[in-house]
Amino acid sequence: MTLTQLQVFVAAAKAGSFTRAAEEIGFTQSAVSQMIQSLEKELGVSLFQRSRSGITPTSVGERMLSHARDILNITSRMTEEANVARGITSGTLRIASIPSVASRFLPGLLGSFRKRFPAVDILLLEGDSDEISNWLHSSVVDIAFTVMPDKEMQTLPLLQDEMMVILPDTHPLKDSQTLRFSEIAERCFIMPKDGCIRKMLQENHINPTVTFEVREVYTILTMVQEYIGVTIMPELYMPPVIPKVVAIPLSPPITREVVLAVRNWQSISPLTAEFAVHSQQYVKGMDFTPTSK
Repeated sequence: MTLTQLQVFVAAAKAGSFTRAAEEIGFTQSAVSQMIQSLEKELGVSLFQRSRSGITPTSVGERMLSHARDILNITSRMTEEANVARGITSGTLRIASIPSVASRFLPGLLGSFRKRFPAVDILLLEGDSDEISNWLHSSVVDIAFTVMPDKEMQTLPLLQDEMMVILPDTHPLKDSQTLRFSEIAERCFIMPKDGCIRKMLQENHINPTVTFEVREVYTILTMVQEYIGVTIMPELYMPPVIPKVVAIPLSPPITREVVLAVRNWQSISPLTAEFAVHSQQYVKGMDFTPTSK
């Protein structure tokens, strides 16, 4: 068993096809197929189910896939630590993020990190909290920006994201410093299609009569602009400038904690640890408050 075989195994599982995996990693299709067959023969199990539509890992293949990722991660950390010892910080950093973080400050954070470590390759995956949890536990990513993490994750607090009432700038309550939900309860309510937001509202005994349920933030804001309804969403969901819309904090305030999450802080690579420190320093002092225009 070689590291190359394991790399091919992981690539094939991700691609769902020997042909696509070969294209992505620069091997021939026959070489990929032969390495998988050799690995299956050595292990004595079938790693994939083959069909005309592609390949999918078998149940034992899924377990072997998790081990393969762990082995590749360990060898990557060995290389990174050796590079750090030689004064060279390089390698691959695999990051997952919820969409609100990915759109609001992650581009600037990644840009500043790349300036410090230009030799680092960065892979970014965007998903919801459940997807991120699965990616961390299966070692698809090294570190993640998320909210409401499961208990098996180890986390580092990053920032508090406050829930805001979003109104058109012609609304009678537009100049309020804060708003209670009861003040907008009779209005048509636009619910963001996000399980975390709905859960947070329910936990705080806010149960609006939902007229619309919408996934895209810009669609929601446009509907608010047109006086179709009002909404409540986290501050990070909103772009820095919102034409014809005002954002007012709820009273009493409701916040969600954005965290950096890993499987185990004791086993992360030096590169991942450096990124965690950099992220904390970058976020300090940032102002995410949106303004109307």
